[in-house]
Amino acid sequence: MSRSVVTWLDFRADDLTRARDFIKAFQDDGVLDELGFLTLLARFSDVFHPATSTLMRSSRYLYFAAGIYRQLEREGVRASVVKAEARKRQDALREVLALHEREGVIGREATMDIKQLPSSVYWSGLRGLGFFLGGTSEAVYQASFDELRRSRRGYADDDKVAHAAGHIETWDPELPHAEFLDDEGRVLSGTAFPLTRAEAADLARRYRQRFGGSLTAFLLDQKLRDTPYPWECGRVPDGLRAYVDHAQRFSLFARGTTLQYYQLVIDARARAGFSSPGDIVRPVFEAWWREARPLLLSWRPEQMATLPDVVSGLRHERYPDLQFMADWLARVRAASSAEALLEDVAARRHVRDRELAVKPLKARLKHEKHLKQWDVSKVKDIAYQLDFRHPIGSRFVAEVLDGLGTK
Repeated sequence: MSRSVVTWLDFRADDLTRARDFIKAFQDDGVLDELGFLTLLARFSDVFHPATSTLMRSSRYLYFAAGIYRQLEREGVRASVVKAEARKRQDALREVLALHEREGVIGREATMDIKQLPSSVYWSGLRGLGFFLGGTSEAVYQASFDELRRSRRGYADDDKVAHAAGHIETWDPELPHAEFLDDEGRVLSGTAFPLTRAEAADLARRYRQRFGGSLTAFLLDQKLRDTPYPWECGRVPDGLRAYVDHAQRFSLFARGTTLQYYQLVIDARARAGFSSPGDIVRPVFEAWWREARPLLLSWRPEQMATLPDVVSGLRHERYPDLQFMADWLARVRAASSAEALLEDVAARRHVRDRELAVKPLKARLKHEKHLKQWDVSKVKDIAYQLDFRHPIGSRFVAEVLDGLGTK
């Protein structure tokens, strides 16, 4: 019997989820996108660790979400109730996982108030890795359940012409059996995050076949664990080398400009008579200077425009990314010390202009309302470094290697 595949063209829900993921990740980690680097960060992240997002935790959630929906299809659940049923079963999954896992359980604290279920967090990954074949948003897929049920049992059309049962493929038939469910579709009591051997082999195959040039695939092939950043993964393939080199320098640049921005905000608050967190930037900026300046002196950010998977992430409107980078790097080269750069009039002006360009209505350095509302606790991780979703990709790799029994 021939197989057919249903596809839809509505991607709006996933697009919104993706945007929320990036924003929420910065808020949760204390790393705010103060100067408009989010899109460029995303492009590098997708090169290194595709089919991931900042809200992901364990890779096994991919198999949990797929297994639950495949079970709902087998049961012939109606479209009107599938959303509630999917939530009910993911709530049951959360309760079981919380008994066995100390970290990474989505919704552990929020419980029934959780706004984003694991299936929504992992939906783009399910599509990208070929678990889900429909190519649409989760909401549109849920709305198709009545059509799926009719196609599998056969139906008569409006002219009372009978149509035989068919097979609409929504999930990859090569997916491993959902071993975390019993025969009635209930979550087994011992369910936890470790991948089964079949799941680990399946996920490794998908990354190698679909994203063979990614850093995730490289780490799998080299059996590399616990690497903190992309530039600490040893000799990466030539196709990734330029991306890794630029990512490291871009991360250092973003940290330095953001630290100077925080100093500008602190100074502005002091002039306005608002409370100040004290001298928290200077010692961190000194450490940044010692690490970053040798690498930034030779950096040519305009070469990022030659990277095909990154160029679309460069901002061109108002104060363009490459112009901002060139202007601020010129001050880095001219400065004789960290203190000189932190107080450099031109460097500070570039940072101030950049904030106004990327958030004109909420610029703290222009609008006293937003200056007053600044939450200094958001700077608790003031020495942050952009990691390009590397902790998530590295976790996926470690979980696959564990599942395969690879030391």
